[in-house]
Amino acid sequence: MHELSLMASVMDIAREELSRHGAHRLTLLRIRHGVLDQVQPDAMRMAFEAMTKGTPDEGAKLELVEEPLRLSCCLCGHEFTPDDRNALYAPCPACGETVPFSVIGGEGIFLDHLEAE
Repeated sequence: MHELSLMASVMDIAREELSRHGAHRLTLLRIRHGVLDQVQPDAMRMAFEAMTKGTPDEGAKLELVEEPLRLSCCLCGHEFTPDDRNALYAPCPACGETVPFSVIGGEGIFLDHLEAE
């Protein structure tokens, strides 16, 4: 379950931000994650609850926002949002060529927003 280590990293960053701003309690944590990262929301929530239980952050709200896959054709430059990940191996919808695509969205995990007291 890679969600536990992901959440541990995000919580480390959140705690650094809280400390930097003199806050003591996390009330909201919003994480953006790309569809290619295959994050399991239920596992992320369980990890978050486990890491905040018995701490001042217990009861904080977790928001998970999944970013869709966005690709750019390396030949014609057409940018598009496919319906599924298999589009990585399909022809370009604009030029019809089977060439590599650049991933321009839908991968990565980011601490997007936090609120604290």
